Amino acid sequence: MAGIPPGSLEAVLGILRASPVPVRRRQLLAELEARGHRISLAGLNRILEHCARSGLTSDGPDGVRARPTPG
Repeated sequence: MAGIPPGSLEAVLGILRASPVPVRRRQLLAELEARGHRISLAGLNRILEHCARSGLTSDGPDGVRARPTPG
C-alpha cells in the first residue's frame, strides 16, 4: 500500500480492536508513538481511509472503531 509505513496498518488495527470505545485520531497517534510507530496525522489518515474502504473500520463523531471481524 503506497504511502503506508510497514507495520503501521496492523498497529492501528490492533489499537482499535483492543479498545471497547471509539478512538480519536490524536489518541491513536499518541498510542502509536508509544508503541514505536511514529507517523504523521496525514499518514494516519491514509491508513484510516484504506481501512474504511476495506470495511475494517467505521468513523463516527466519537472517533474510529474497528468493525467486528466475520466468523
